[in-house]
Amino acid sequence: MKCHFCENIATEKHHIRYYPEETIAVCSYHGDQIHIYPFLYQEYIKYQKGDSTAFYAQRKRIERFFVRIAKSRRQEKRR
Repeated sequence: MKCHFCENIATEKHHIRYYPEETIAVCSYHGDQIHIYPFLYQEYIKYQKGDSTAFYAQRKRIERFFVRIAKSRRQEKRR
């Protein structure tokens, strides 16, 4: 897969929107540039300040929920 901004191979995904989740493929150079100079990429960034914090907090809650479910099922099987 190619980088969204150049012809290099994409090595990572970068969020352009969190709700609904949307990512673009970027090379490591452009991935760094988006974080260092976000004002240069404003037309691609479609999320509001704080969306990433809420998104990753929600993801963490969901992951903890699934861990608890899996642990509970393992304990039930042992009985």
